[in-house]
Amino acid sequence: MAASTLRPKLRFDAIVNALTVAVLVFRHHQLVYANPGAEQLRDRLRAKYRSELSVLLRDHLKSLGEKLDVATAISLLTGQRGEPFYLHVIPLDASGIDVAVSVRELGTAMGAFRTRYQLSKREAEVVELVLLGYRNRDIASTLGISPTTIKKHLTHVFDKVGVDTRTQLVARIA
Repeated sequence: MAASTLRPKLRFDAIVNALTVAVLVFRHHQLVYANPGAEQLRDRLRAKYRSELSVLLRDHLKSLGEKLDVATAISLLTGQRGEPFYLHVIPLDASGIDVAVSVRELGTAMGAFRTRYQLSKREAEVVELVLLGYRNRDIASTLGISPTTIKKHLTHVFDKVGVDTRTQLVARIA
């Protein structure tokens, strides 16, 4: 019996539909597919923020422009009311016309991230603000502590997570 007959035939649509992460596919910036995870996220955003996920993503894809035909883009996107999302934008063809987008909400991943790396509550707060693009002095002002303390928190976070830079930290969480 050939090895190929022993392998189960994988159905791409069944795999993507089973994912809890939101996956959407756009062609020419128009939504052509959304898995059940994306539909749940869309419904939650409509109810909670009165925000349209497909419009938010379409605008973001247009802003990426020619970057889409080069490689996967990882972005932190902030919605209309400040809700943070991680986006992985994956070109499905060389032209960048067809793209897949996976979307994760920051808040849902932060608790698991904090637990996994044994971050203190304050360290997790600092990480969350770093992910939102805040600089040390802005984080210090927001949390009511000194920039030197922020640097110490980030040093501890970097050590616990095993990274050396903010960029690496964002990539690890994303």
